[in-house]
Amino acid sequence: MQPVIMDRSSGHSAAFFDEQRDFWWHEDFLRLMVSRLGIGPTRSLLDVGCGLGHWSRVLTRVLPALTECVGVDPDLAWVEQAVLVEDHRPTTTATVIQGRGEQLPFPDGHFDLVTCQTVLIHVADAVAVLREMCRVARPGGTVLVAEPNNLAGQVVRTSVSAQSGPIALASALAFYATCEAGKAALGEGDNSVGDLLPGCFAEAGLSVVACCLSDKTSPLWPPYSSPEQVASIEARATALSDERWFWDRDQTLRYFLAGGGAVTAFPAAWSARLGAMRAELAAIRSGRLSTAGGNLMYVIAGVKPW
Repeated sequence: MQPVIMDRSSGHSAAFFDEQRDFWWHEDFLRLMVSRLGIGPTRSLLDVGCGLGHWSRVLTRVLPALTECVGVDPDLAWVEQAVLVEDHRPTTTATVIQGRGEQLPFPDGHFDLVTCQTVLIHVADAVAVLREMCRVARPGGTVLVAEPNNLAGQVVRTSVSAQSGPIALASALAFYATCEAGKAALGEGDNSVGDLLPGCFAEAGLSVVACCLSDKTSPLWPPYSSPEQVASIEARATALSDERWFWDRDQTLRYFLAGGGAVTAFPAAWSARLGAMRAELAAIRSGRLSTAGGNLMYVIAGVKPW
């Protein structure tokens, strides 16, 4: 299999996190969620915006009765290389096709479970996608989404950023919030849509049955020896080498201006963000950085009425 060429301008979450996505979930937490939600024998699953299949792979581990796993993604690069099911699950067929969440190419009521992970943060109309997910779910079937509040992550400190003081923290938060507002204003998705999903579910015709938080964080502490921490540090180093924050400079400027930011304020704000990244990477390399790495990732489930 040839590696995917990451098009970070596409907005797809898979292009930003690389190997880090393999460490987003504790398997025992997902087993608890399946039990808590009362998800019965699930024979068919649809992963909307599947990317390379990370979400499908972790779910198939905790859905032993699954016989059909289907992924859909608008980007042909992901469709061609996605792996939805691990090799030890030969009883589960896997199919990936090209398509968009706003117009899913499936008949009504086909799937027992319809799901997505960090997809609704990239769409102009989350309710429209949820309506389609509801449509293709069988009556009584489950729609399950995992979506974040990325804004909250801006106030999670490290041992380095904690020394910068409240003004620097407020500035970083305001800069990100402005960019996030601009992204939404341009129709490219609300990066913190997780907060709003119970209402979106109701608008889409789904009965909400659970709103939970993932128990997973992204911690760092010396000597940074676990595979998860190595992947996180490599991703930080790559982002800094590319001079990329959440987005590259041009994309960030576009969002900042669309969110109401002043063009004259951008250079200093951008420089501050890269400077903070450099300081933290330097602290990692000298063994001085630690953080519990909190994430606000919602897991929300709804049922399609009979």
